[in-house]
Amino acid sequence: MNYLQQRAAKDKSFSYEVIIIDDGSKDETKRVAFNFVRKYTVDNVRVILLGKNHGKGEAIRKGMLHSRGELLLMMDADGATKINDLEKLEDQIHAVARKDFHFGDSSKSDSGLRIGDIPIAAFGSRAHLEEKALSTRKWYRNFLMKGFHLVVLLTAGPGVRDTQCGFKMFTRAAARKLFTNIRLKRWCFDVELVYLCKCFVIPMIEISVNWSEIPGSKVNLLSIPNMLWELALMSVGYRGGLWEISQ
Repeated sequence: MNYLQQRAAKDKSFSYEVIIIDDGSKDETKRVAFNFVRKYTVDNVRVILLGKNHGKGEAIRKGMLHSRGELLLMMDADGATKINDLEKLEDQIHAVARKDFHFGDSSKSDSGLRIGDIPIAAFGSRAHLEEKALSTRKWYRNFLMKGFHLVVLLTAGPGVRDTQCGFKMFTRAAARKLFTNIRLKRWCFDVELVYLCKCFVIPMIEISVNWSEIPGSKVNLLSIPNMLWELALMSVGYRGGLWEISQ
């Protein structure tokens, strides 16, 4: 919150809202979240309670579809990626908008276009840290991760090396297209986002971000079979014509 407040104080054109999704937690998440609302006001912080646990994908979907901004950032609450890295994603989105959509060109007839009207997706990435991770992870974790990456490649195709980084930014136009169609409710919704970006021909940018491992935040190895099941479900759903994509 300090970063957002300081940036808003320096740049009067900058505004923000923080949406906290409580996905049926059994701990003190709700209390902490509402303390944030009381401290920073409901104009800046909102809380969405899902009642029961639906999964990370569904929690993110709810948050994205209830957001009001031009640029929408999703990030994990563990703080593995620092909030100020959003500037890297933001800058690259603006660069793509200028290059591919002539955003900001006053000579164009659509000069009133806002950045949120242009569909672009920016994926934070830890791929640049992979070499170090390979040397420190146990062999069976490396084996499982390599296998998972292969299945992701076969399911969604190339384009993003690190689909699972929890730091992503979307323009409002991209978020509306993607999150009204997303079906996977748990860990592999990130892979579905890549697949949907390709279906909608939404430009995808992968940007290296600073990332630090937070104790207790790793994906449990027992969740790997469930992730593979989700990928299989996604493949059958889309390629078998069972899941329709709304334009």
